Amino acid sequence: MQESRPSCHSFAACEQATDNIARKMPGSPREEVLLTRLALHIQPYLLSYLNDSLKPFGVNETTWMALMVLYARPEQRINPSELSDALSFSRTNATRVVDDLCERGLIQRLFCPDDRRKTILVLTEAGQQFIAETMPSQRQRVRELWRDFDDSEKAMLDKLLRKLLASIES
Repeated sequence: MQESRPSCHSFAACEQATDNIARKMPGSPREEVLLTRLALHIQPYLLSYLNDSLKPFGVNETTWMALMVLYARPEQRINPSELSDALSFSRTNATRVVDDLCERGLIQRLFCPDDRRKTILVLTEAGQQFIAETMPSQRQRVRELWRDFDDSEKAMLDKLLRKLLASIES
């Protein structure tokens, strides 16, 4: 990695441990290990950052993203397995999120007219209003998160992360 990289105090111990291992075990894939650990290290910080802005609204990032997936759908409807797949959730976790959203009155479960064994999730009017009230602060929070990146840096990071994801998925 380049020596001009920014100092990240929360990552220093991991970086030091990786360096020590690389010295003890020559040939270790130091850069690859650091990149992997850095990606994993960022995730809880990113989640906390997003959750902090959602806390006043009584939801977390997981619940918010479920609402966003539903909101983005035609007619704001989706079946539970599609929601689970879209968010990379287990079916159990998706059910927990859906139960919470139903209890809040933000979505409702409807029986599929073609097959009553199937359920369709529908965004309610209260859910639409909740999104309209919450969206401005969420947009601002995301803008603030990426304010230090120019368009070319964001495009490069997008390209690199998608390349990594494709490598993992293959």
